[in-house]
Amino acid sequence: MVANASDLPVEQTQVLVIGASMVGMTLTALLAKHGVRDCIAVEKHSSTAIHPRAALFHPRTMQIYRELGLYDSMAQESTKHYDEYAGIFDVESLAGKFRRQWLANMNAGIESLSPVMRLYLTQQIFEPILLEKARTGGIDIRHSTELVSFCPDDAGVTALVRNRDTGQKSVIRAQYMIACDGSRSPIREALGIKMKGYGLMSHSLTIYFKADLGKYVIGKYNGVIYVNNPTLRGFFRLDKAGREGFLVVNMVGEKQHPADNITDERAAEFLKAAIGADASFEITLVAKWQARCEVAEKYLDESGRVILVGDSAHVVTPHGGFGGNTGIHDTHNLAWKLALVLSGKAGPALVTETYEKERLPVARKTVDQVFERYIKRVAPELREPYEKEGFVIEDEAEDAHLELGYRYWSRALDTDQKQSSETLENPKTATAKPGSMARHVFVQLMDSDDEEIPIADLLGESFVLILGSQASGWIQAAQFLQTEKQFPEVKIHQLKAGSEVEFCSRYGISSTGAVLIRPDGFVAWSESGPAVFGFGGMGIPDSAETLRCVLKKLLCLGDHIPSFIPQTAQGERLINRSEGLASITLSRALFTREQLLLEEKSRALKQIEEIERQLADVKRLSVLQDEMAMLSMKLLPVWSDATTNPPKHLFRIVA
Repeated sequence: MVANASDLPVEQTQVLVIGASMVGMTLTALLAKHGVRDCIAVEKHSSTAIHPRAALFHPRTMQIYRELGLYDSMAQESTKHYDEYAGIFDVESLAGKFRRQWLANMNAGIESLSPVMRLYLTQQIFEPILLEKARTGGIDIRHSTELVSFCPDDAGVTALVRNRDTGQKSVIRAQYMIACDGSRSPIREALGIKMKGYGLMSHSLTIYFKADLGKYVIGKYNGVIYVNNPTLRGFFRLDKAGREGFLVVNMVGEKQHPADNITDERAAEFLKAAIGADASFEITLVAKWQARCEVAEKYLDESGRVILVGDSAHVVTPHGGFGGNTGIHDTHNLAWKLALVLSGKAGPALVTETYEKERLPVARKTVDQVFERYIKRVAPELREPYEKEGFVIEDEAEDAHLELGYRYWSRALDTDQKQSSETLENPKTATAKPGSMARHVFVQLMDSDDEEIPIADLLGESFVLILGSQASGWIQAAQFLQTEKQFPEVKIHQLKAGSEVEFCSRYGISSTGAVLIRPDGFVAWSESGPAVFGFGGMGIPDSAETLRCVLKKLLCLGDHIPSFIPQTAQGERLINRSEGLASITLSRALFTREQLLLEEKSRALKQIEEIERQLADVKRLSVLQDEMAMLSMKLLPVWSDATTNPPKHLFRIVA
């Protein structure tokens, strides 16, 4: 609850972000990009990161930073310090025996799946770049400021914050408050939201240091270097010169808690054992942390005004670099939704009913997969105890499937929510259908002399309607978008004839079809064939009305999307869309209508049969009840004259 603050200044803002490290600042930068500049972010630390945390950025994350215009500067900084083709190795020690190679080249084959690659870049290098981007966008970021208390209600959140340097307090009133306050989130704990998963696995530690280890890594190991020996188990992350980095220690011998009773001397012993040879080094920090793989049971409070993002919503170990990356993907999912709700272009349910619905299953899958990697790479002896407790340890999925193949199911997509068990798909082979991440292909636009561009160049700002070269009917159907101001901007791009083969194949449409992609780069709706007009009286929805209903559903302003071309009960198309508009004759339309009515009649007859069955069941139960009542009447002395024989029969009156 907020303290008595009647004498304190009160500020109004649309969004209050608690926690302005990498995830929190990414959210503010994305909000600014989508037009929400009335945003305050508070961070308890006095500056951006001062230690090299969270070094690996996944390709999906780099796509997001590419949208923000940061990819080139990040890649330039990365190549100064790290090898873009690094691998993952397992050794007894840096100077000792090579054990195995988990991954030879982290970017092998990635160019066919993404316009950008994985790269290494520490938070101490990256966060100042991100801070400048957020502030340039108009975001008010306040360091040395902490949340004291908060009170949510149906209209927003009132928060009391305090400057840690001056002690000055102020009240901030926001429409939404976003908790980016870390794995031990005070906001999550105050709300009573529980974490579920694998619990505490280790009291781990990270040793940050400077040294001269180039002879052990240059031309040999450059990436993530796992260390497994009798003294410790964990991994190194070093720059390509071997002069700076950190050592994560998860296990000491057979013990799970290396951080217990840690001293500088003990940390030095761990570092020496991991190097495996005499070497001079300077330890700059020893950080203790808990190795956990857990996810919050829900992402929003009861009011729907307080939202968990990043580590406050899910916690994983650093094995695979999924922690920060998953948090950044949270922000990408949430930012455009908040922007549209705050602008009045979408219903509040776009935030309250789709953010958690889409992101929570992905987090659960990620937690399961990171736990599997932790068990396999540093703690195989934990497998049996967990399995005895009933945990099912998954097989390892390919990194690309986790990074570029996760999919969503929610009201904000044209998906069947009954089919919501599938979380991952193969981004190399799976067709991009509603709920899928947009597949990386090169396209050439109609009426443009430009060379082919990656489809990513069209995404990230707004909804995008991409049309085949013969899809002029969909352009006509979408004309209402120019006049109906209730909808947000939808950019329309038509592909040039002869350049669309790969796009149509990867997205499952013909040259007459259309694909609608959300601002976060997920396919929202698609139709493989042409727009149809003039058959509304025969039960075939008009294409413009179909698009209108699609947008209303995606924006949580309505739920019904009419079927564009009717289907049989077996799901077969009654009109072959690839034949084009010319083939849809009146006789075909009448035949279609006849088939629809026959199917409707069949369904009605089946419904009547079911009603008759239920009615018969009810009648049987009614008869049974009457017979039990009659039996009771036989057994009870209900006649006043004891000498009179009771009747031998009771008659049931049937209405």
